[in-house]
Amino acid sequence: MQGRKFDQNIEISVRGLKKSFGENKVLNGIDFDLYDGEKVVVLGPSGSGKSTFLRCINRLEEPTSGEVFFENTLISDTNVREMRAKIGMVFQHFNLINNLTVMENLTLAPVKLKKFSEDEASKKARGLLKHIGLSAKADAYPASLSGGQKQRVAIIRALMMDPEVLLFDEPTSALDPESIGDVLDLIHEVVDKGMTTMIVTHEMNFAREIASRVVFIDHGRIIEEGEPAEFFSRPKTPRVKEFLDKVL
Repeated sequence: MQGRKFDQNIEISVRGLKKSFGENKVLNGIDFDLYDGEKVVVLGPSGSGKSTFLRCINRLEEPTSGEVFFENTLISDTNVREMRAKIGMVFQHFNLINNLTVMENLTLAPVKLKKFSEDEASKKARGLLKHIGLSAKADAYPASLSGGQKQRVAIIRALMMDPEVLLFDEPTSALDPESIGDVLDLIHEVVDKGMTTMIVTHEMNFAREIASRVVFIDHGRIIEEGEPAEFFSRPKTPRVKEFLDKVL
């Protein structure tokens, strides 16, 4: 289904998205648009469908029904590897390849997908490692890194592909408190450069600082969304008020 017309500034458009795992209905009909340059933070209780929502956008999960469009094209009509190069994803548990060095983790996809030559990919990877203070870890294996170091490597691995959209699935939830700040600082830097992002997080202060829009999901539906100042200070629904009363 090519050529469906949306606002030209919409990067991703979701219509009627549903996802079930057997009898478990995780997403129950989501309509959503992500605009170029937006920083959308997705909030909600555990088990509400937030991570599944991101995974459907990135085609790590196939929807039970509904449609996801990227730049006016149905993502199921696109090459999945090429699409994931444009819609990058950073995972809760890093997803680095343990038997590859940090440098190999960073250069594998760009070289395999012929985005860069080996020399170009290596030069870019070394530059990014230097930027985050991990040049000395280029030839190390993931097992030797701390959680915060792994996550920062995972973020620059996603950036190696020059994605148009970057999805973050609870990027700090597996980290010790001392590591969280460094990872949030790096995400802040990425967002400040204008990257279109969606971030699932439980870091409320970070969400308030970074978001251009907040989306709240419960029981697989978007039940409220708005600008951060309005969302956090004047929630429109009792469910969001109840949630914020518990987490703030």
